[in-house]
Amino acid sequence: MGFDESDEPIVVERADHMSRNKYWAHIALESSKVITFLDLCGHEKYLKTTMYGMVGLMPDYAMIVVGANMGMQTMTKEHLGLALVLEVPVFVIVTKIDIAPANVYTRTLENLCKIFKSKQLNKMPIVMKLDEDMTPYMAGVRGGSTVPIFSVSSVSGDGLPQL
Repeated sequence: MGFDESDEPIVVERADHMSRNKYWAHIALESSKVITFLDLCGHEKYLKTTMYGMVGLMPDYAMIVVGANMGMQTMTKEHLGLALVLEVPVFVIVTKIDIAPANVYTRTLENLCKIFKSKQLNKMPIVMKLDEDMTPYMAGVRGGSTVPIFSVSSVSGDGLPQL
């Protein structure tokens, strides 16, 4: 995903005749900043593929996705552990906040905070508010001591601009 000097996304209307290479070349040439997203497997069956992606592709950050209505699953903990062992800074996205009952959503956030504050991890979880500026926390995220937690809804769009 490319961004211009004012951090606006580069949008290209892709014509049917335009190849993927030309499409990507346009984005790369017009962008002052490019972010690459890697979607690694979440299922236990593909753990080796995820490990290969984390080790071989050397990401700058790991985004751990947690369903607000389901909480932290076993494989999510495995992926978190892998990121921490590899010393990849982590941030958490709590999704589906529009369908989670309030008590389940609150319990999910509490459990996440408890996990990160544990003696084993000793991280500072920051539950980001909708209007809160992320800038003061960035040094801690890069250094691995701070873990921002964003709550989002893809249906209503809540939390997406901040993320």
